[in-house]
Amino acid sequence: MQKSPNHRLADRVLWALGRASLQSQRLVRQHMLEAGVRTQHYHVMASLDGDGEAAQATLADRIGLDRSDLVNVLDELEEVGYVARRVDPGDRRRKIVAITAAGRKQLVAMDRLIYAAEDELLAPLTAAERKVLLGLLSRVSGE
Repeated sequence: MQKSPNHRLADRVLWALGRASLQSQRLVRQHMLEAGVRTQHYHVMASLDGDGEAAQATLADRIGLDRSDLVNVLDELEEVGYVARRVDPGDRRRKIVAITAAGRKQLVAMDRLIYAAEDELLAPLTAAERKVLLGLLSRVSGE
C-alpha cells in the first residue's frame, strides 16, 4: 500500500485507522489466497461456529453477504464437506446450514492465517505496544 504523508487528513486518527484497516484486509486476503481459501468461507464458518446453525437467509444477514452470493459460497463449502445443509422441518422452503467437524478443523487453520496476517501487520510494534493498541481500539469501538 502506497503511503500518503501529504494527504490532507494524514494527521487524523480516522485516516490512519482507515489505512491500517485496508492494510490488514489486504494481508488477510493475501494469506488466505496463498492457502487456497477465501475470506467469505471464513466468515460463513466463523458465524456458524460462533453463533450456531442458521437458515441461509439469516446467515446471509448475519455476515452481511448477499443471499444469492451466499448460495455460491455454501455450494463450495458443502462440496468440500465444511458445511451441511438440511431442509427446515418447520418450513420446507428453507435450508438450515451447520458447520461440520471438518469445517471446524478448517476454521482453526484459517484462524492461523489471520494470526499470521496480524503478525505481519504489527511487526513494527513491541508486544507491549500491541497490547496498548488493542486496548485503545477496544475502547474506541465500545467493546
